[in-house]
Amino acid sequence: MTGLSPFKILATRFSWPHPSWAGKSTEEYNAWTENRIALFAKYTAKSIKNCYVKPDAWIILIGSDQEHVKSRLADILKDCNCHYNIAAYQGLSVQATVMKAVDNISYPKPVITTRLDADDMVSSDFFATLSNIEYPFIGNACISFCSGSTFVANKEKYYHQSYPDNPFLSVFEYCRNPYEAQTVYFRMHTEVLAHVRHQIFPRTYYPMWASVVHNENLENKYLLDVSRVSFNETAVLHKRFGLSND
Repeated sequence: MTGLSPFKILATRFSWPHPSWAGKSTEEYNAWTENRIALFAKYTAKSIKNCYVKPDAWIILIGSDQEHVKSRLADILKDCNCHYNIAAYQGLSVQATVMKAVDNISYPKPVITTRLDADDMVSSDFFATLSNIEYPFIGNACISFCSGSTFVANKEKYYHQSYPDNPFLSVFEYCRNPYEAQTVYFRMHTEVLAHVRHQIFPRTYYPMWASVVHNENLENKYLLDVSRVSFNETAVLHKRFGLSND
């Protein structure tokens, strides 16, 4: 949409309620939260700090009983140079909570919402690239950086991933008010591309995102089965994702 700069919203479900925790003990949940904080500090926060163009707002979603983690997250983000808001679950949808938590936007406005899990990373030019894309005049659009990577932490190694329906998708919309926004969470990430009017697949020469496989991330271990091609440029990719000082 020529002449209008989209407002970029990054949304991260840090400890958003999930049915998998039903019936489990408070101790188990607290232990998981501690691991989540450590991973967020080691990977996700560093990658956003490393972006030379930041999102206009970073909404971090937590459970209604997780107020005690706010100060921990704020301490991690204090030098991130990014406007953020830590929003607690209030029985609303993900979309409504995200848009309600954005406190620095005026409508009508073109809006881009982007997913980022609390243990993964995006490249230093991720939001700069989103800003420079030409968006359609009519209808919403999904932006997919198909070229990404899997970072296997215990090997310090990156593997190539070509994955259109990846968990790092963005959705462009022209919103007259926050209540009509669908956001990138209106469908599962594996379904979003099939339910938007336009699909945008920017060509990139380096991976734009990295799914981190670590000991606590059982769901992503299946990626090891499909990771065949590794990158030799580990030092270059560490710099790209903000891990140069590790």
